[in-house]
Amino acid sequence: MKFIVCETPKEIGEKIGQEIIALVQKNPKAILGLATGSSPLPVYDVLANAYQAGKVSFRETKSFNLDEYINPPFEEATYRYFMKENLFSRVDIRLENTHFPSERNPEEYDGEIAAAGGVDFQVLGIGRDGHIGFNEPNTPFDSRTHITPLTESTREANARFFHSLEETPHEAVTMGLGTIMKSRHIVLIASDLSKVDAIRSLLKGQKDLLWPATVLVDHPSCEIFVTKDVYEAAKQ
Repeated sequence: MKFIVCETPKEIGEKIGQEIIALVQKNPKAILGLATGSSPLPVYDVLANAYQAGKVSFRETKSFNLDEYINPPFEEATYRYFMKENLFSRVDIRLENTHFPSERNPEEYDGEIAAAGGVDFQVLGIGRDGHIGFNEPNTPFDSRTHITPLTESTREANARFFHSLEETPHEAVTMGLGTIMKSRHIVLIASDLSKVDAIRSLLKGQKDLLWPATVLVDHPSCEIFVTKDVYEAAKQ
């Protein structure tokens, strides 16, 4: 696990974006694990700009998203819609090559990923409570794709994407921690001071069920991208 400290979220986006571009240029059929939320948006801007400049094509690339809400109140609240707006509609990836876990058969998602060849490059954000995907505290480290209730902390953090907290979904389907750990390379992004405690848990270098992201301590190829303000605060 390697920490990479950047001045701004844009710098993080540029560094990770260039890693992905280099991967896809080398292997056009690369399998990407993608995340939603504000943290990866600068990454998606870099990918879209590179495609529009003719530097890379995602035509043969496949993607597997981390998670999806269960019973969101409107289509615009789904993570599929988020990805379409912020990345898929801006590059040439074929929509049939984009995948999301389903509440109807969550256990099949791991099989779909394996059948595709496994995730080459996984992008993660991190929650205030250290969740990655929607794996909340006390999720087993070997968990596979599953349905999970969302904590009040997570719902409050995500309420900004809805009209009210009451409208924010109570459940989601998510890749498990064991699923995520099978990715060949992982990058995690933390560019907001609300994530300081979660990053502090990673800096300790010890696995702790109360901080799900600490499962990454055991991953052989994992980069933690943080802004300088988050990193300095987490070290205190």
